[in-house]
Amino acid sequence: MPQNTGKKQIPFSQILVIGFALFAMFFGAGNLIFPVMVGADSGSNVVPVTIGLLLTSVVLPVLGMVVAATESTSEAAQGGVSSRIGKIPGTIFTLVVFLTTGMLYAVPRVATVAYEMSTAPLIAGVDFSAGAKLFCFTIVFFAVTVFFVLTPSAVVDRVGKYLSPALLVFLALLVCVTAFTMPDQGGEPSEKWLNSPFVAGAIEGYNTMDALATFVFGVVIVQSLQKLGANTPGQRVKEMTKVGLVAGVCLALVYIGLTVVGTRQAGMGFKNGAELLAAVSGAAFGSVGQIIFSIITILACLTTAIGLLTAATEYYKKILPGVPFVVLLGVQVFVSVALANLGLNQILAIVGPLMQFVYPLAITVIALALFERMLPFRLDFTYKIAAAVAALLSFMEAGRLAFGTAFSFIDPFLDLLPLAQIQMAWVVPTLIAIVVGFGFDFRMRKSVRK
Repeated sequence: MPQNTGKKQIPFSQILVIGFALFAMFFGAGNLIFPVMVGADSGSNVVPVTIGLLLTSVVLPVLGMVVAATESTSEAAQGGVSSRIGKIPGTIFTLVVFLTTGMLYAVPRVATVAYEMSTAPLIAGVDFSAGAKLFCFTIVFFAVTVFFVLTPSAVVDRVGKYLSPALLVFLALLVCVTAFTMPDQGGEPSEKWLNSPFVAGAIEGYNTMDALATFVFGVVIVQSLQKLGANTPGQRVKEMTKVGLVAGVCLALVYIGLTVVGTRQAGMGFKNGAELLAAVSGAAFGSVGQIIFSIITILACLTTAIGLLTAATEYYKKILPGVPFVVLLGVQVFVSVALANLGLNQILAIVGPLMQFVYPLAITVIALALFERMLPFRLDFTYKIAAAVAALLSFMEAGRLAFGTAFSFIDPFLDLLPLAQIQMAWVVPTLIAIVVGFGFDFRMRKSVRK
């Protein structure tokens, strides 16, 4: 489609397609696993926990997409909004985001989750080793993914028109049948959700990785909006807000629905959301329950893998312009297949510490970019000082979470900080850093970004 340089309103039908596509890209492996366990384990605290979960897994990602639409031409060339924290730190952060949301973590995770939750139960009686089954599945899974990614200009259209509506229909079927046919089990919250349930829910939202994904999916969605005529930052922000609201409403409804599903299985002793959802599907739909559950899982994981690999390949193409698109995609698929075959437990083991480190920096950048939109001047020192403080403290918290006693020497320092007991020691020092940086920027008052 030729790019339109004039101002025009994008038809709402196109906004819906792009919004559905964005929802499907966001809604992947973690989005199925985490909300149901929130409902099952949070008991009487389910409401504040769910609100906290929605804050970091819906509101923050939608705001992040709006921020992605504000980037200038020069920022787009340097890797996006994250370049505002400094060229080298921004490049490192962007690379880490694309690697972790791509071939080194999120992409192999969705493939492995798709296998464990959809296919493994159906082929349990097949006379092959578990490793051989997983390997064959990942080959087929990534072959389908590559089919979509090889035509990046059509990804949003295909996902938004076909895959996303199908996913929503099957999810709605599962949630509605479960909610209206099974009683709420209630019960007391588990230890994880007993104290500070709102904050605990917000931290649980880290595991969906959706706020990080805004730095990735922004590449794909902004390009789609530009092709439809949104060529200025103001136009892009306006249209991205509409797209984000469509995706956000879908995400919120699905998360709330899955949380309700979890409350119907409270106290049943499930180890993870995969086991719980499989049991619910069987109870609600009988012998076809596993098939319905498998379809939901495959669609959710496939759409996310397509979005992540499309955006990542576009990004790598920018920093390695001499390497063909197919080669860049092939390397990512090879690495993803290799890591996926390590198994789900090994992949999930690294998620907590990794998100504890990266998420605070992402939150800081998104919040400052939104704040900057309201100012008549540009922020510079504010980004750099706040990002440095957030990165340092979140690294300490992630290290303590991952290595325990090896990082015990920092305990006296971290424990002095407000909110350290709920793994948010970075918040108050970062706010102070923002105030200090803002003082410098207010004195200099550089022109706004174009």
